[in-house]
Amino acid sequence: MTVTSEYLARLDNGSLPQLDGHLAEAIRHRHPRIGTVLYPLVFAAAAGLYIGAAKLGIELPVAHGVVTPVWAPTGIALAAVVLFGPRVWPAVAIGALVANATSGASLPVAAVISIGNTAEALVGAALLRRVAFDPRLQRIRDVLALVVLAAAGSTAIAATNGVTTLWVSGNLSDSYGAGWFLWWSGDAMGDLIVAPLLLLWLSAPFWKPRRTELLEALTLLGLIAGVSWFVFLHGYWRYPHLLFPLLVWASLRFFQRGAVTGAFVVAAFAIKGAIDGTTPLGGGSATEVVQLSEGLLAAIIVSLLILGAALSERKAAERELHREHANLAEAQELAHIGSWEWNIADNGISWSDELFRIYGLDPAHGVTYGTYLEHIHQDDRELVRDALTHAREDTEPFSFEHRVVWPDGTVRWVHGRGRVIVDASGEPERMVGTSQDITDAKGLEQLRENILATVSHELRTPLTSILGFALTLKERSSGLVETTRTEIVGHLLEQSRRLDRLLSDLLDLDRLRRGSFGSEFRATDVGALVRQVVADLAHDGHPVEVRAQPVVAEIDASMLERIVENLLANAIKHTPPETAVLVRVEPAGEALLIAVDDSGSGVPEHAREAVFELFNRGAAYEGVPGAGVGLALVAQFAAMHGGRAWVEDNPSGGASFRVELPLRQR
Repeated sequence: MTVTSEYLARLDNGSLPQLDGHLAEAIRHRHPRIGTVLYPLVFAAAAGLYIGAAKLGIELPVAHGVVTPVWAPTGIALAAVVLFGPRVWPAVAIGALVANATSGASLPVAAVISIGNTAEALVGAALLRRVAFDPRLQRIRDVLALVVLAAAGSTAIAATNGVTTLWVSGNLSDSYGAGWFLWWSGDAMGDLIVAPLLLLWLSAPFWKPRRTELLEALTLLGLIAGVSWFVFLHGYWRYPHLLFPLLVWASLRFFQRGAVTGAFVVAAFAIKGAIDGTTPLGGGSATEVVQLSEGLLAAIIVSLLILGAALSERKAAERELHREHANLAEAQELAHIGSWEWNIADNGISWSDELFRIYGLDPAHGVTYGTYLEHIHQDDRELVRDALTHAREDTEPFSFEHRVVWPDGTVRWVHGRGRVIVDASGEPERMVGTSQDITDAKGLEQLRENILATVSHELRTPLTSILGFALTLKERSSGLVETTRTEIVGHLLEQSRRLDRLLSDLLDLDRLRRGSFGSEFRATDVGALVRQVVADLAHDGHPVEVRAQPVVAEIDASMLERIVENLLANAIKHTPPETAVLVRVEPAGEALLIAVDDSGSGVPEHAREAVFELFNRGAAYEGVPGAGVGLALVAQFAAMHGGRAWVEDNPSGGASFRVELPLRQR
């Protein structure tokens, strides 16, 4: 079941007492009908309101029989058909028949008149549907459609049908033209005064004002009613301009709700004053005064509806603009791209929020061309200045990369591009462009370069040795003594292991980069595992002592093996031959400690963090073979366990590389 059909079913069984305005509108547009349970209520309300309003209009002293200048039923009928669909037409027909038949018209005349009244509502609603009319009147085109198609157009059907019927039956007290105009003007005012009130309040979402808004609305409504009573019912009809500020205020603050409600209140008092004679416009009969008042009211009402619609359209445009701005800001934040504009004439610069973030600046402080240059790296400042100068002179698009320095000293890489906008005379008027943070891309580029350099150097050296020794064995194997042959095989094995370690490190690095390095933590005797790893490794003549206590911890065995292998390989690589290495495993509270102590030259204080960075081996070790990958993997594997890796001085001389891992994974 679709959402729409589900709601229609809930309408039919009466389980949906109130619909949100937007959803109700969607249902009406797709299924212009109402549920079977709700239909009797709508039918009774439409017919009852029609009869009551019709009797009120016909019984007024300004009415000429069943022809009256005050005919609210037209607005009620139009609103009912627009909101609830053509299915409610019997309510309109019955209401018109009862009202006319009980007001002096014969039953056949009342029946024919009711046909015109019903057709008037149906045709008006159909014409509005053809132009995609929105009953909330939030667009100027909807207001114009209501005025032209309904108030001015469809009302001619009822006026022509009714006056012709009265003329044929001999019940027309005025001339045909005067009667027709009186009928038409009364129906038109019903569409202008009553229909907007019902259409808006019954179709728009339920209004939930804040307390201050409600207080303001009630105060404003009271002021409009009070001033209207003062102007139209107490003889001060020469001062209607007192109402204009209040009506404009209602439109500005509450948009179309304020406009239609304020117009309805003013129209009610104005018509009441015209009927009672307290608003003696024109000096003619009461009917003429009412017609003259309605003409003036029509101009005011249409103006207010257009003002309310224009304000609603502006608010909708502002919401759309705000949404698009938010979407753009979010897209810029995700892509790390900021936009900028430089007005060359007044040297004014505007940046997007993301551009301020890229430069590490606070948007509240703003930016100028001078402060922009100040935050560019001093080595790149001249490059940027020259690029902008040449672009301004040549009016050609430009693109360049440069570094920016944040207030805390952080250096970031930025790629800027832009173009020059010229005026009608061809002179540069402003520049627009974007800047993208490419620090991560630069890091990847540097990583690729380091990997290529490492592979080309670290692979070439052992491969050269392996090829050389292999050729020696191939060409001179028969003439080599056993000791020399054994020594060559040992070198081949050593260089092969070196290649194997390097390739393993690079593969681990790639798996970490792609996020495909799965982890499986299990309770393991770390001491026993470390002893086994050390026993399986070649020590290259370095005596390795293991002091491993039986510590059980939840670890990933393959990662721990790589940690021990890389720490031990690092110690052997950076210490003289025959130098002892000590591997320790011991508990440390809620964690375990793995330490590899050597007797080498140690690690300077300033380089102790850098040695765990990828491809950063420090200046002191540039001559020592290595790729700068092993210790970086140690640090990353430790972090994946929730632990850490660091280096400190060995009390007996040299360095002590340590890894601390939690006993349990959370």
